Amino acid sequence: MKNHKVFKKSGELELFDPNKLCGSIKMTGVKESLANQVCGIVASSIDSDISSEEIFKITRKYLYQSDPGIAAIYSLERGLSALGPSGFLFEQYVAALFLEMEYKVKTNVYAKGEGVDHEIDVWAEKGNVVFIVEAKYRNDYKNKTHIPQVMYADAKLADIRRQKEKMGDTREFYMWMITNTRFTDSAINYIKHRDLQLMGWDFPQYINLMKIVYEKKLYPVTVLPSINKKALKKMAELDIVLVKTLKTFSADDFRNKIDVSMTLAKKLHQEVVDLMIENTV
Repeated sequence: MKNHKVFKKSGELELFDPNKLCGSIKMTGVKESLANQVCGIVASSIDSDISSEEIFKITRKYLYQSDPGIAAIYSLERGLSALGPSGFLFEQYVAALFLEMEYKVKTNVYAKGEGVDHEIDVWAEKGNVVFIVEAKYRNDYKNKTHIPQVMYADAKLADIRRQKEKMGDTREFYMWMITNTRFTDSAINYIKHRDLQLMGWDFPQYINLMKIVYEKKLYPVTVLPSINKKALKKMAELDIVLVKTLKTFSADDFRNKIDVSMTLAKKLHQEVVDLMIENTV
């Protein structure tokens, strides 16, 4: 095992580290016994010069056999980064999250500020509260969101608030920055002194993407193991970004509405059924 090497996405070779794999599995919240079991199976089944993507697929397959929900969370970082490459689908996904929390939602709108007009990714309202949401998408899920983007969002909120006050608007306005990756420490430290909220893959601890997706089953369609680019493009055209939207789809619906083969339609249908069933591991 010490001589096994892995091709990273960058094309570089590195030594396979089973502890790193076990750690990534445990990040999903799975029981340690299952994480160690799957890690051991994967570690003993791989060959040298395998790609990191292949290791991911093998690991997901074994997790899926125990709990499709855990497999989906394990796939979530990659799944969110697949909502691209332009970021449009990620904005749709963020909007869907707020819709699930019973907010009135608009996407890609403009809001007048005191100085300039601002493009807003997601505008979410409930009662007297308005959330202005910056959906910060990254093609590479390992890239972080830095403090300049957070400070820009803070300035945008302040400019809009000043204009709303001038117009006599008494609603409360807040800014959320939501990313499919992580934030730098400086970005996190900055918001401690500002009226702005961040949500990333594992931040903050009480309400992050990993937690909210798993607890509310708000899986993006990109975590379905059998999804392909053609099916994803068709789903985007139909404004389908959440797996739960497909709950009522039969295999025939997948075949006719998503325009895939019956073989793939049956796989996608079963994967949706598996994900929507309550699983506890």
